[in-house]
Amino acid sequence: MSAYCKYCWPSKTKSHLNNHIEYYHDKLLGKFLKRKKQSNFWGKFLEILAKINIVKFVSNPDDSNLYNRSLIFFKEAKKRGLNVSAIQAFGKYDNTFKYILNDQAIYYDGIPLNRIGDPIIDLDNKIEIKKILQKNNLPVSTGGYFTKLDEAIQFSHLLTYPLIVKPNNGSLSHHVIGPIKNEQELRKAIEIVQLYRPDFIIEEYIVGRLYRATVIGKKHVFICEKDPANIIGNGQSTIAQLISKKNSKRGKKDQFDSTLHEIPIDNVLKSKLQFLQLNLKSILPKSKKIYLHEKFVLNAGCDIISRTTSTHQENKKLFLKVAQVLDVDIVGIDFICADIERPWNKQKSAIIETNSLPYVDMHQYPSQGVPDPVAKVVWDHILASK
Repeated sequence: MSAYCKYCWPSKTKSHLNNHIEYYHDKLLGKFLKRKKQSNFWGKFLEILAKINIVKFVSNPDDSNLYNRSLIFFKEAKKRGLNVSAIQAFGKYDNTFKYILNDQAIYYDGIPLNRIGDPIIDLDNKIEIKKILQKNNLPVSTGGYFTKLDEAIQFSHLLTYPLIVKPNNGSLSHHVIGPIKNEQELRKAIEIVQLYRPDFIIEEYIVGRLYRATVIGKKHVFICEKDPANIIGNGQSTIAQLISKKNSKRGKKDQFDSTLHEIPIDNVLKSKLQFLQLNLKSILPKSKKIYLHEKFVLNAGCDIISRTTSTHQENKKLFLKVAQVLDVDIVGIDFICADIERPWNKQKSAIIETNSLPYVDMHQYPSQGVPDPVAKVVWDHILASK
């Protein structure tokens, strides 16, 4: 694992140069409200490339080549008899797709509601979204945006520890450091986060459970809880055996067409066990639950628990308001509170960030609870609007 960035684990990242280039590109040209590739131009350009076999429109791609968050929509479209194809360039899939509806070719990124060419707000720009949510009196963690260490440290004196530091634009918990207990830890955290990109967010660390809400068409809400990789003892099996049993029901760590992934047995896990004064041969007492990794990411083996039916109506109204305020047809919302079954305004809670291309397959393939028919709802929404 030493060849890869340990702060991006379990992603295999060797360089962050592209993130720094993106930062300066956005700073010079502006990004927050911009237009993506123009759909008409993009479509014509792809058709030209297809004629010389640089690009292919593949109507029956191998499932293993597509991320499950995209695959569920592709399969649902095929089930309905829609003319849909995955776009392959230079022999590789790039998570873009094409479907034809009413004789019109429509191109999209990953999820059919993310149409190429539509004006779009940058949902991944954490500070800009935070400002919009604050302006609309929606709950967010107190924090600020910085590129300079001294200014960040000065601002931290206005906050209450523990704190958390994260890149202003990033995903999969890359270089997210927290909880931070003091200024010395904060200085080190800022150093780590700026390896990823120059700009970062400092905010108060909210204690609670992590939930993902996805809003579709400003009227459909799906919610799940993310629980870091864990096992529960039975008083007989070793930790290695418990992990093996859980992994037998999941896809491989780097398997695209699977939502739930194996818990990786690596040096990170072994270090965690050592911290707990355990090892792979240890036998956990019955009902004893331990966490094996800290990150709430799928390829680290986290659990996904369906919470749509148990979520309090006031929280559902909150998530719907976020989509309405941001004026988007699809948004993933990371939300922290102690109990999703209680109203958000009756407990400490915060919207942590939003996502433009959320892993919606989490709702359709949870590890626990009733699956939500996300792909069906998305296509129903698209076809009803035509």
